[in-house]
Amino acid sequence: MRRFVPFVLSFAVVLGCTAISQQKSTPATPDNLEFHNLKVLPPNITHDELLNTMRTFARSLGTRCEHCHVQTATTPRDQFDFASDAKAEKGVARTMMLMTRRINSDYISKVDEHGMMVGCGTCHRGKTVPENWQPPAPPQPAAPPTPPPS
Repeated sequence: MRRFVPFVLSFAVVLGCTAISQQKSTPATPDNLEFHNLKVLPPNITHDELLNTMRTFARSLGTRCEHCHVQTATTPRDQFDFASDAKAEKGVARTMMLMTRRINSDYISKVDEHGMMVGCGTCHRGKTVPENWQPPAPPQPAAPPTPPPS
């Protein structure tokens, strides 16, 4: 009987490792297929990933959900038709997501070895319309010193 204990324990460890590796290799699936009309975000995005993405957009632009989504009720709580494309801002957001994705993959990744990436906040900085930025004027050269009187 004691001879079989190491064998059984080894079998249990191998079985557990196999189950874990299968679980890790399984792609993420949508949460109850509750997300509709995703055109830029991946269709298998999780609920938490989607909420984090939307919160990042809201913070970066200084807005709330109703900026891009059609609000259908405010009482007893806010409700939205998230799948609707009725608001132009939602289309703009999709275009901007594709733009930042392309900037990061086609340009930034080729010149920055530190992992820097652009996102909504890079330009928007808490405003729905980014402010025009004018670089400061270059410093004026100092006047040459006047020679001492002779």
